[in-house]
Amino acid sequence: MGGLALAVWLLGSIAYGFIREQRRLIHAETALIVDVKTTTSTQTDICGPPTKDGRPVVISMLYGDDKRAWVEQAANRFAKLCPTIQVKLSVMGDIESADAILDGSARPMLWAPADELVLRYLDVRWKTVHSQGKLLFDIEKQVSLVQSPLVLLIWDDRRQVVDAVMAKRTREHGQWAELMCAAVPMQQGLSGMPIEDMVPGSWIDWYGPLLPAPKKQPPPAPKAETTPDVTTTSASPFPTVDQIKSWGRAKFGHTSPTRAASGLEVLYLMAYDYVLPPKVRSGDTNIAKKNARSTAGASRPVSNEVSAEGFLQAWREQRSAFGGWLKRCEGGLDAPPASTKLLTDSFFHVGSSRYDAVVTYEHLTFDVLARIDEFASVVPDARILYPQPTIMTQHPVVFLDFGDEITEAQRLVAGKWLAFLRSDEMQKKAIEHGFRPADPALSIRDYHSAQNPFLRFRRYGVTFEDPIIEPPRLDGEVVHELIRTWEDATGRN
Repeated sequence: MGGLALAVWLLGSIAYGFIREQRRLIHAETALIVDVKTTTSTQTDICGPPTKDGRPVVISMLYGDDKRAWVEQAANRFAKLCPTIQVKLSVMGDIESADAILDGSARPMLWAPADELVLRYLDVRWKTVHSQGKLLFDIEKQVSLVQSPLVLLIWDDRRQVVDAVMAKRTREHGQWAELMCAAVPMQQGLSGMPIEDMVPGSWIDWYGPLLPAPKKQPPPAPKAETTPDVTTTSASPFPTVDQIKSWGRAKFGHTSPTRAASGLEVLYLMAYDYVLPPKVRSGDTNIAKKNARSTAGASRPVSNEVSAEGFLQAWREQRSAFGGWLKRCEGGLDAPPASTKLLTDSFFHVGSSRYDAVVTYEHLTFDVLARIDEFASVVPDARILYPQPTIMTQHPVVFLDFGDEITEAQRLVAGKWLAFLRSDEMQKKAIEHGFRPADPALSIRDYHSAQNPFLRFRRYGVTFEDPIIEPPRLDGEVVHELIRTWEDATGRN
């Protein structure tokens, strides 16, 4: 884009971000105000019976920041409907909140991180520290509030090359291994390699093997560079070889596995592809796709590709080799960001000079797509990709038991609050915020609203009716092993 156009885009995006942040702060301050007044009989089903002394019953919930707008909207609505209930909300990053609960600096009644992996992370750590104590929570009693798959948000010219590479390569190592560590061989000695070279390869190194071999007799007449015959949905021409060379290193960003659930999920998906590449997975992916239910409001689909025990055996055998490969891929990278939302916003604000693509949650992409729409004349096009397998985050919530006296009234109203979050009203509002509903009875397609981003942004590759294939769920100890492997490979914590 031209210099003036770029300047307009950058100024506009900065102003947009400033205004958005101011609105967020104002909203956050008003979300916790409770109007205490006499309830009516029609509110009893939603709120429960009023207290005898007229004082509100207080409950607390700690939740991940990526669903903040929806939860605060629900809290405002709930406060008006149920003035005899006061919900105290706290927002914190997923891994940070688990650590705060473990060290005692946070003691909420309800905890709602983005994904079950984070529940398992805390569960095993709590049991280690409190080996003789009572369980903090029952992981089998988790309740899903909303859903959102892990996706790839990518600039469209880069997406065209990714499609070409994936169409021509055998994908022996799986999409996540290929994407996050482009052109990095699975086996390579690190002896003598400078740390700054331990990064993914360049776009041209990754794409180069697809180019036709040069002809010996005679050279063709000058024309545009030859590119593979790949059908795409983009109106833009396929990038030239010179353009691909100019992109430099493949820059696929993810968050820190020790800070954000999305980074932990990416780490697991990379390990899954490494130790169990598609060619050795025991199941039939076509059967898995057939059996996986549509996620347009359905519960988590189940993968038939491999069992948890199958992954665990392969992981134990190849953990060391995976750590060496991970070091070769990420040892020289800058420290990844701690927030999935910050990473997603940076994709737009900084552009392809910093990120060719980012791994994020589907619901966080919609704000970026709206901004791309707004600045369509000066901003490159982008697309959403759904690699398979991926993680469907369930945004689970659990009751925490610190051994304090929790009254029956508190348990009752906490259940009422969770029921309200899962009500038709708030699940439809969740759709407007970009989440897939936890209630399988609700259809995204049938929710005819101008605020439904799934219908509005279909041209960017948004799809919500294709099945999502997931890898098996891990136990907490393996989650810790993954994190320790990443820390050792990158020298970070």
